[in-house]
Amino acid sequence: MAELSKDNLLRSWKEIAAYLGCDVRTCHRWEINRGLPVHRAEGGETKSPVFAYKDELDRWFQGTFKNTNHTTAKKGAALNWLKWVARVTILLALAGLYFHFWGGLARRQPADFKIVGSTFYALDKDKRELWPKDMGVEDLQSTEFYRANFQVMHTDQSNILPALVMKDINADGDTEVLFALKRVNDRTGEGILICYDRSGKELWRFRAGRELACRDKVFSPDYRIAGFHCHDLDGDGRQEIVVESFQAPDWPCQLAVLDASGKMIGEFWNAGYLRDLKYHDLDGDGREELIVCGVNNEYRGGCLIVFDTRDIRGASPQSGEYVCEGLAPGSMLYYATLPYTDVSEAMGNRVEGLRLLDITENNWVEATYGNGLIFDFDFGLKCVQVYWGHGYEYWHGVLAKSGKISSVLGPDYARMLREDVRWWNGSAWTATPSKCAR
Repeated sequence: MAELSKDNLLRSWKEIAAYLGCDVRTCHRWEINRGLPVHRAEGGETKSPVFAYKDELDRWFQGTFKNTNHTTAKKGAALNWLKWVARVTILLALAGLYFHFWGGLARRQPADFKIVGSTFYALDKDKRELWPKDMGVEDLQSTEFYRANFQVMHTDQSNILPALVMKDINADGDTEVLFALKRVNDRTGEGILICYDRSGKELWRFRAGRELACRDKVFSPDYRIAGFHCHDLDGDGRQEIVVESFQAPDWPCQLAVLDASGKMIGEFWNAGYLRDLKYHDLDGDGREELIVCGVNNEYRGGCLIVFDTRDIRGASPQSGEYVCEGLAPGSMLYYATLPYTDVSEAMGNRVEGLRLLDITENNWVEATYGNGLIFDFDFGLKCVQVYWGHGYEYWHGVLAKSGKISSVLGPDYARMLREDVRWWNGSAWTATPSKCAR
């Protein structure tokens, strides 16, 4: 019989385990396999509260573990418990170190770069190397070139749009690397845009351009990417990529719109190079339009184009040798051509196009020729004024003095240029601002 005293009574599994120097799970196992003497209220279920008597436990222990005494067994059980805790602690510490060092390394994001020979190296923000990619071409442009064309649009370089971007384009929380292939000497084979994930895995590759037949001439699919720009066109948090590329060395120009997975979702063809672009809500409907400028080779002067970003397709309005097979009429909202000037002709420029775009504080679209001639349009694409910078004024003066031109800079000259702007209405050119019929 067990002694019915308060000091002899253990009232829970926890107290029983502590008395025996083991854990509760061991007590459960001993109850099932070795008959550990525990008690429950009469009729109690297996999960009912338990109690035990110390003297019964002592006798059971001595009978069960005949070659060891009670105190030694308890110490051994406690020692085994401590060993188990130590092993778990070590494993958790090792796991923490793994995730801190190796996991941290895996999550480092591309933020910088360098180029050595034909190899592009992605670096993190601390300029530690993440991964290399051999681009497999000779004469890969230098670190300095890509640095000048990294991330942002600018107006003081030959390339206005970036050639290298590091940005989370697919909204996965990690930085992707977009790399347009550029070479120093041999300008063929440059029409490739590659997207890598943060670890250097190639996600997709876009090859610009394709073979075009225009009247009696076939243009090869050798294209160069002038640049590209990332922007969320549809407001879904993922970036679309607008890519400008042109046939080397001729005039067909492709404006391609890619989604974040590299799929082409829009394509417009222009008879002449496109240079700069802007996004702005011109019609006040809460959605940005895409505004693009460049040159139209058939008409020899600048072109200004406005698109609904949801519908970019077709080709610029052309005639004769500038009409290419298989290209439907363009989906643009506006297409305007700007005049080819006497200054450009006297300087021997076969064509003269717009180079830069800006949206001014007074809500005008400002389009600037490479020679410094500037046209301002309102948001309905009406030309409101023409003026010129010092460069255009200088060359006009030189050419006038040499007798190559007879025009005089002033209000009449500006009015003449403004009146020479033409808009495509979907079927013909008009001298009044017109939307393209869609």
